[in-house]
Amino acid sequence: MTTPRRKLPRGRSALPADQAEVVQRGRVYTAMAQALTERGYAAVTVEDVIRRAGVSRQTFYRYFDSKADCFAAAYQAAGESLLAQVLDRMAVSDGGSGGSGGGAQDGSPLRFERLVSAYLSTLAADWPTARLCLVEAFAAGPGVLPVRAPLYETVVDLVAETLGVADEEGRLVCRMILASTTALATSAVADGDRGQLDAAGEELNRYVRRLWDAGLLGSRP
Repeated sequence: MTTPRRKLPRGRSALPADQAEVVQRGRVYTAMAQALTERGYAAVTVEDVIRRAGVSRQTFYRYFDSKADCFAAAYQAAGESLLAQVLDRMAVSDGGSGGSGGGAQDGSPLRFERLVSAYLSTLAADWPTARLCLVEAFAAGPGVLPVRAPLYETVVDLVAETLGVADEEGRLVCRMILASTTALATSAVADGDRGQLDAAGEELNRYVRRLWDAGLLGSRP
């Protein structure tokens, strides 16, 4: 979510309105993530955000009704960006998996391990965005739930697909796996501890392997 803070061009060289909005929103989202990392949701003000973003108060309120509205929009943008990066990392990993250990279409603990690795690497690459999504969302209150719920369901689908789960019972297990993943990752991100994040991944992989061996996940011949 990193965005340069240089001023937007004015006059004849100014960006078209739709492009300017994209750039300005990006600045605000980045500024929100940075401010949250430094101060936390409760303490952050609109002034904190616009000062870091290099936009006017008028511009801020052109796009957002309030700090909470801005956070919800930033959360959605951050969540979609993180998911896209995870999928990109997975695509690279699947493409290089070769003939053994399963390819892009197999449901297996091995592919789940690649998913976890992609997820944790993506979080560690951008701590402010990770903190926005996993830590500050709890402080922001119920206003973010309408945005969070669809993203959460998308990730449940991804976990289910990764593990070859098609039935409702297996999908419930996937929800439990995702809840555990979120809890462990949130603790690590709150502490800013990459080692804790890696340890969480190892714990999750062991847990899913046990579920797989017990026949609670994936299709069986």
